[in-house]
Amino acid sequence: MEQQEYLQNFEKGLAEQLTKMLSDKRLLGGYTFEVEELTELWHRCAPDYMADAVPQIADYPLAAIAWAAYFGAGAAVMWDKQTLKADENTYLRLRDARGFDEMDEYVAYLMLDAGIKQPDIDRVEDALRSAAISAQTAIRKEGIEPQSVMAFHIFARVVKVFFALGASITLHLMGYKYEKVKVDLPS
Repeated sequence: MEQQEYLQNFEKGLAEQLTKMLSDKRLLGGYTFEVEELTELWHRCAPDYMADAVPQIADYPLAAIAWAAYFGAGAAVMWDKQTLKADENTYLRLRDARGFDEMDEYVAYLMLDAGIKQPDIDRVEDALRSAAISAQTAIRKEGIEPQSVMAFHIFARVVKVFFALGASITLHLMGYKYEKVKVDLPS
């Protein structure tokens, strides 16, 4: 129970820190979007993402972290275009298009196809690199033993945050936003 609370607090703090950082860069509007289909997609596909990303941590830790955001970005484009299929492993579809190492480039192509301009995609790439460095620093500050069970759980929380950030950045750049609506209900 104590470990679960620790992990939840770490995830929440990291999400808040990175949301602020990306909002300051005008890639988010101060929040991340909550899209039920995308949340369900992460839960369904996370084991496959983790199977690909964990072996990359030693040599390419920033890619192992940031590629989850590209997965989220690609999934958001597919959600917007209504090509997201509930019975499909969307992560494998995105990964297998060019392989794990080039998934970022493939997703950038999808973003262009969705109407996001190249200068914005370049800003996203730079911001995700900075965010991954910040996440790596946050992990190191925790003083967790590398390759431990706790290290795995922390990494899982980090990539979950990055998936949500990637999806939210993409939706934000596509013009989605939350608007306050007043609904008058009959008495």
